[in-house]
Amino acid sequence: MRIAMIGAGAMGAMFGARFAAAGADVVLYDRDAEHVAAISADGLLVTDPEGEKRSHLAATTSIDAIGPVDVAVVMVDSNATRVAAGALEAVLGPDAFVLTMQNGIGNVEALAEAFGADRVVGGSTYNSAARQAPGRILHSNIGETTIGELDGAASDRVAAIADLFRRAALPIVVSDNVLGVIWMKFVLNAAINPVCAVTGLRPGEVARTEPARHLLESLLDEILVVVAARGIALPSVDPRAEILDHAWERYNRPSMLQHVEAGQRTEIDALNGALLREADALGIACPFNQAIVLTIKSLEARTLARAASPDLDESSLEAVARANPRPAS
Repeated sequence: MRIAMIGAGAMGAMFGARFAAAGADVVLYDRDAEHVAAISADGLLVTDPEGEKRSHLAATTSIDAIGPVDVAVVMVDSNATRVAAGALEAVLGPDAFVLTMQNGIGNVEALAEAFGADRVVGGSTYNSAARQAPGRILHSNIGETTIGELDGAASDRVAAIADLFRRAALPIVVSDNVLGVIWMKFVLNAAINPVCAVTGLRPGEVARTEPARHLLESLLDEILVVVAARGIALPSVDPRAEILDHAWERYNRPSMLQHVEAGQRTEIDALNGALLREADALGIACPFNQAIVLTIKSLEARTLARAASPDLDESSLEAVARANPRPAS
């Protein structure tokens, strides 16, 4: 099985290394030239609870250099899903398919729109990884991944991917409700990740810090109202308790926290931003989620502003501001 990891950041590179160790022919694709160069020169070093492993994998910054594949595993930031989909047609053979294990909602829909729902397999993962340096990945939590056909049917291709996960020593579940599983992960990420991003706290710290916990619970309660109104069947008897338990038990660095700390664009539009779009269509107010979206976008704007003007000249800026009164609202 020849696999292209589309988006070889922390998660994509980690999965790529595991799949290669299990016998797959893997090529990594990422736009980060420094990261790709480090992998090409010295291999990919992954540290996990079992120790360090160096994998020598093909890596490229060019879609055209990938060549035909049987499976494209899309792990790009949700902001880049449609762009990635537009470039993938050239490397997908007639029987090839796309697997997504991305965070957020809308990725499955974007890929199905590009390739047809019959060429898309959905997935959700509770593995955690972070990039420590170019070519160096920390696989901090070996968690469960769930995959399945979008229509809930059994298939040989899903069975083959599940077998690859088992050979890679990664926990795997095949579900007939993979869309519900994706929504469950969406609810968890939308409740926990932005709170970590704005506070700098890990999930376990959020759960033990009263103001942060209150913010998490307020976001979560609004999200669950929207999910119920949307008619989504979450695969949990008590999703609220399950998500609060998850926060209590975990001390990983969620991807949104990593992005804010690195001055990168976050996935807020695919998480709480997507929630607000769903809520608006249903006529449901979500003030806490609206506030968290505005806060994260303000942090993103700060990054751009500081990059353009790292040293603020207060006197000059204030003189210009006084000379140009604030426009009327």
